[in-house]
Amino acid sequence: MPKQVVATILLLIGAVGLSAAVAAFPQLRRVYVCLFFLSNTEYLHINFVSMEEYRGWVRGFEITSTDMILAGILAAVLLGWAKHPPRFVTPTIAAMLLYLAFVLVSATTAFVPIYAAFGVMKFLRYMAALWIITNAVWDEDDVKWLFPTFLACVGYEAFISVKMYFGGEYRARGTFDHSNTLGMYLNMLLPILFSALLNLKTRWSWLYMSLFGIGSGVVILTLSRGSWVALGLSLMIVTPISFILRVRAKKFMLIGVMTLMAIPPGGIAVQKMIKRIQEAPESSGEARTTFNIVARQIAADRVFGAGINNYSYGTDEPYSAVFEGGLDKGGLCHNLYYLTVGELGWGGLVALLALHGSIYATLLGFLVRHRDEGVRTIFALGFLGGMATVSLQSTLEWAMVQTAMSFTFLGLAGVASALGRIRPADGAKSWRVWIRYVPVPAGYRAAPAGAR
Repeated sequence: MPKQVVATILLLIGAVGLSAAVAAFPQLRRVYVCLFFLSNTEYLHINFVSMEEYRGWVRGFEITSTDMILAGILAAVLLGWAKHPPRFVTPTIAAMLLYLAFVLVSATTAFVPIYAAFGVMKFLRYMAALWIITNAVWDEDDVKWLFPTFLACVGYEAFISVKMYFGGEYRARGTFDHSNTLGMYLNMLLPILFSALLNLKTRWSWLYMSLFGIGSGVVILTLSRGSWVALGLSLMIVTPISFILRVRAKKFMLIGVMTLMAIPPGGIAVQKMIKRIQEAPESSGEARTTFNIVARQIAADRVFGAGINNYSYGTDEPYSAVFEGGLDKGGLCHNLYYLTVGELGWGGLVALLALHGSIYATLLGFLVRHRDEGVRTIFALGFLGGMATVSLQSTLEWAMVQTAMSFTFLGLAGVASALGRIRPADGAKSWRVWIRYVPVPAGYRAAPAGAR
């Protein structure tokens, strides 16, 4: 029996089983949301009509175990419709729909329709993930569960990366195909852990600090200069806003301790960065520039670009002259924004920027309006830093169109969209964070009464 058939049967059984389980035990919805994020570190995937010889960013009709988990979450959303009516449109969902519209239009004019069809299916799954997660986060406890989930994600990637590094791998890459992708992934989550470390008063601070430090060290081991700079940028965003929300002596102490601890690996990072810059071949930078030029040329010739997932075909056939005889023939544009221009046209770039802008507006708007909502503010502040890394590193890498990266990114965006309608959990006055008097996850101790 073909492996595609076996995998499909298993995934269907899993989807039905998860849906039946959440119907019997509604509290599993929260577990499924956490599993959604965890599953992006390791997942089962299968391609139908697989065309592995193609160098595009998707090479078949893909289905993964994460889609199976999303089916279970969707069942929970539909079953909870009466008490928690779903929001069909949010600013982020509207921006994603605009982006999807350009994807669909570009597919109708694509160089190779089957390659475009691969991309369309992927973006339909991304759209579904954003909508489902937006409507699956119902209360503050859901947000609380995400913090240990992100700790587990960072810890797992760190474990795999350190194991590879000591096994002889030159650059840490975790469960991903490339080191730069791992750096982008960790940079989405580490600012959230840093925000929690600064603002949550918990006996587990040592765990947050340890995994944040180890995760940051793994970013260094990726030897990705863009990841190093992006992580620093995210911390520069989170830190001052945290002090604006609430000034605490312990925050100064934490940052001081972390700065001292960062000096030794920081020195190593500087040495590695200098070495990477000195050893980087000139052809690498030239190739990136050439890919950007080709993307602009495609957009100038075709209003809706080469078509979703067709840029690689463009550099392999009609626009291959500048790459003849080189390894970059048939390659992808590293800059996600220019890749979007090449595949969807300039209108597609506007839609992508609108998507990013909607997320920034959602996060900043929430921080302005809800400065006294600790747990939600901690997430919003952390993801604001993570979002900045996505915007910056997308100028260097196209990794955000990959399955695990897009699911994680849009899942975080979905949680951000849900924050505004979440009510504080029961017992809000009994718990503390360093920002304000709000509930925190089980296991966190209340602040002394005299500290209020």
